[in-house]
Amino acid sequence: MPATGPPDDDFGFPVVAVPATATCPDAVVRFLVGELVAAGRVPAAAVRRVAEAVLHRETLGTTGIGRGIAMPHAKSDDVTEVAVVIGRLANPLDWSALDGEPVGLVCLMVTPRKAPMAALKTLDGLVRRLLGPDRS
Repeated sequence: MPATGPPDDDFGFPVVAVPATATCPDAVVRFLVGELVAAGRVPAAAVRRVAEAVLHRETLGTTGIGRGIAMPHAKSDDVTEVAVVIGRLANPLDWSALDGEPVGLVCLMVTPRKAPMAALKTLDGLVRRLLGPDRS
């Protein structure tokens, strides 16, 4: 299901079903980056670079923020505007989340390296939508 469809659940970003064959965070990230490519948000020639940037960020510390949510992200020279896709996992995965709970919702964000404020604004909006106004 490509990330070109309308936003779901009032997230404001495309929501896609992550196939059950994506059985680890690495596979989920690669699938979601592929969805951004399919949607024209990431150049096809950059798919490997962008996926590796996101996976490198994962090695620096968990992006599993708790409550079943992970927010893998990276900066990239390959995008000119913030690109976000949200994946619903068929089977929640261990993402080394802060609360130890498995992750069932993954919000992948790729931001232009030269636009740090756009990245922060998008991240803030995503967290508010995901956690609700009383929990952000």
